[in-house]
Amino acid sequence: MYLERIFSKFYDICYENYKGLTQNPQWLLMRKIARFKIGRTIMIYLSKRSTKSYSLPVNEIGSCFEDINVDDVVNSLNIDGLYLGINLPKAIVQEIVQFAESTVCYANRKPDLGFYCHHIKQAETKLGKKFVIGGYFNTDVLCPAIKKLQHDPKLLAIAAKYLDASPVHQGNNLWWSFSSKITYRQQSQAAQVFHYDIDDYRFLKFFFYLTDVDEHSGPHVCVRGSHNKKKLSHLWLRKRETDKDIIDCYGKESLVKISGKAGFGFVEDPFCFHKGITPTHKDRLILQIEFAITDYKMQHDRREVSSLKCIQ
Repeated sequence: MYLERIFSKFYDICYENYKGLTQNPQWLLMRKIARFKIGRTIMIYLSKRSTKSYSLPVNEIGSCFEDINVDDVVNSLNIDGLYLGINLPKAIVQEIVQFAESTVCYANRKPDLGFYCHHIKQAETKLGKKFVIGGYFNTDVLCPAIKKLQHDPKLLAIAAKYLDASPVHQGNNLWWSFSSKITYRQQSQAAQVFHYDIDDYRFLKFFFYLTDVDEHSGPHVCVRGSHNKKKLSHLWLRKRETDKDIIDCYGKESLVKISGKAGFGFVEDPFCFHKGITPTHKDRLILQIEFAITDYKMQHDRREVSSLKCIQ
C-alpha cells in the first residue's frame, strides 16, 4: 500500500500541473499558493483592491432554510470549519432523488460510461469492472430543484458573509457512492481518504444527503478546526493522509462523523481535512453546491450533450 500511495501522489502532481498549464495557469498558481495562510491573505487583499466592494444579500425571502441563522452558521464555520443541520424540505429531496433515478449517471464521472443507477449491475457486468461512484452532469440545467438551491438567498448570504466577498458559484456535484470493497487507489480517486481541497483562496461547500446515511452507508467525516491549523508537513507536502496520521496530529475527538436521514445538510470549509467513508452495505446519494471568490472555469459538472454516452 505504501508504493500505491507514492504512485497515486506522483500521478496527482503530474496531472494537476498538466491541467493547470494547459487550461488555466492562474488556477495552477492558486493551487500552489493557497495552501499557506499568508499566501491566501495576500492574494485576497490584492483581489479586493482591484474589485468593487460588495454588499451582503439582504432579502432572504423565499429561502428553503428560513429557520437558519446566518451569523450562527458563519461563527461555527470560523471556529470549526463546519456547521450541521441545514436541512432540505422533503419535496426538494423527492424531486432530486426522482431526477437521479430517471437520469443517466456516469461511472467515475467519465462521460463515455453512462448508465441508469438501477442498472449498475448490468453496466458493471458488461464492462467487467466495479464502479466506485456515479456522477451527474449539467444538473443546474436539467434539475430545477438543484438550480433553485444554488440561487437560494440564505445559502448565498452564508457564503457572502463567510467569504467576505460576493459569492461565485463554482459548480454542483451530484453523485452516488456505491457500496463495495475497493483498493486504496480507488478510495483516493473517489475522495474516500483524508485530504483537504484547494479550489480557491477562500471557498465553501454545502452538502445534502439524499439517502439515509448511517455507519455503513458512507458518512462524511470532517476534522474539526483543521482549516485553521495544520502541521507544516501537511502544507508543504499535500497528499492523502491515513486515519492514523490524522488522529495522531489532531486527536480522535476532532473527527466528526456525519450521519443523517435523507435531507440532512451541512456546510464545510473544505480546507479542513475530510473524507467520505466507503459505503459497505448501502449506496449513498449526495449533493454538493460550491461557492468561492473566483471562478477559474475548472469545474467539470458541465458537459456537452454530444460528448455523453450511455453503456448499451
